[in-house]
Amino acid sequence: MPRQDHVLIADRLVRREDAVLPVSDRGFLYGDAVYETLRAYGGWPFLLPQHLQRLRRSAEALYMRLPWSEAELAERLHRLLKANAIGHGRIRITVTRGDGDLRDRPDAMGPPTLVMTADPLDPPSVELYEAGVAVEIATRLRNLPGALDPAVKSGNLLNNLLARFEMKSADAFEVLLPNHRGELSEGSLSNLFLVDDAGRLRTPGEESGILAGITRALVLELAREEGLECEEGSVTRDDLLAAEEAFLTASTLEVLPITRVDDHRIGARAGAITGRLLARYRDRVRRESGIDPY
Repeated sequence: MPRQDHVLIADRLVRREDAVLPVSDRGFLYGDAVYETLRAYGGWPFLLPQHLQRLRRSAEALYMRLPWSEAELAERLHRLLKANAIGHGRIRITVTRGDGDLRDRPDAMGPPTLVMTADPLDPPSVELYEAGVAVEIATRLRNLPGALDPAVKSGNLLNNLLARFEMKSADAFEVLLPNHRGELSEGSLSNLFLVDDAGRLRTPGEESGILAGITRALVLELAREEGLECEEGSVTRDDLLAAEEAFLTASTLEVLPITRVDDHRIGARAGAITGRLLARYRDRVRRESGIDPY
């Protein structure tokens, strides 16, 4: 879909073709940045407070102080959505440490640079929500928490990107990364869930080296409201292959079923529990946005 006309840099709306950052910006030079991706429904940025809170937590983990309040960030985002006439769209909020050199002392860096983009979203098709998607398991490992903590949503995504280069099948939708213990952590762009033969909903825990997704948290909340037993902890490849159902979660994907892992089938169609959770998720979208985007 065509990109829209404006982006926001600092507090100014500028035409996309006129948007520039210094070549010495640390986000460009070193991936020294944090970001959030979220989805708009009918012009309403879904779960915006949760995303802004995580943006601030990520920044603090990288010794970066955000000078803007959540209210200021929300006002700028709504201004951008209006300028681009975005109804259903994908939003990205990026904050770099700003202009500087790797040799600079920390107190000489900054101030931070804020960039927001908003574009129409082409979500997965109805057929994919019914038939499910194929995923593969990478050999590349998720970052060690003691090196670059996966709980920080940083602008350095080389680990995820290189895992995507490992995908072999033309119809592979996502690739899952193991951690240093050989457990599954998450997808390159998503969180992972499965339903085991006891009907329990299982997902890798934060100790497995994941980014705790905003959508993941909502799905766990909805699952508990449904009376499902939920377990956050270790998930292995064998656990996934033995699952009755499996699915991915992300802001732009919602709840997307998995029906194949490498060459192994997990059901022929989306499972019943996956379908229930997708329906509950979309009910929440309708309630919070005040529209029916489906």
